[in-house]
Amino acid sequence: MKKLIFLALSVLIECNILSQPVFKNPGLPDEESFTLHEYLDPKIGYVSSKIDIHLMERDGSKYYSVQVNEGGYYLNKIELNYSDLTTISEKRYDLKSNTLIQYYVRKNDTIHFFDKEKGVLKIIPMKETNIYSSLAYFVSFRGFPFKIGNSVTFKTYIYMYGDVLTMKLKNVAIEKVTVKAGTYECYVLELSVGGWQSLFANDKYYLYFTVAPPHIFVEYKEKIDGIWMPDELVSYSP
Repeated sequence: MKKLIFLALSVLIECNILSQPVFKNPGLPDEESFTLHEYLDPKIGYVSSKIDIHLMERDGSKYYSVQVNEGGYYLNKIELNYSDLTTISEKRYDLKSNTLIQYYVRKNDTIHFFDKEKGVLKIIPMKETNIYSSLAYFVSFRGFPFKIGNSVTFKTYIYMYGDVLTMKLKNVAIEKVTVKAGTYECYVLELSVGGWQSLFANDKYYLYFTVAPPHIFVEYKEKIDGIWMPDELVSYSP
């Protein structure tokens, strides 16, 4: 999610080895709404984020439309493929200035990639299909092959560098988790940088999803300045 796109790495080149999508739609509802208590950044602190997900259809193909309003500061508009929850497109708006500040769009075998702050504008030939948006991990990871010890690798575009990064996701435990929305039995997914780049970035992040289908997102944990700063579920309605 939000802070993962700012992973600091000293190595920027990623070898493009083609692979297939690793997540599968577990039977998500046609419509869902979430409210999260989300840590945005050190300056703003925590905000209430509203998430709406709708199943849509275009040119005979189904996809999910995901909109995330981060406390009135940012708006993320994301489209995910129906079957494998890979990213079709994502756009991030600064609501205070009403400007588009980031986008990622797949068009056939090319990736169109833009970051306003970094001055990045790229069109990259890319046949790789195993690409998942960091802004939509809380949706896509629900398609993980849930079993203790299972792990997958996938790719994420990092806006900070305008490049691709391999990530690893592993199911490490089942725990009871209490958040503002209540107490849930959850799978614990450990997220980290994959491959040889993990030598330069060894931080770990944790995402919690209900054991009960359709594996609702419950919590995300990341250490900031040595302190765990969780994002947690406040409410959910299918």
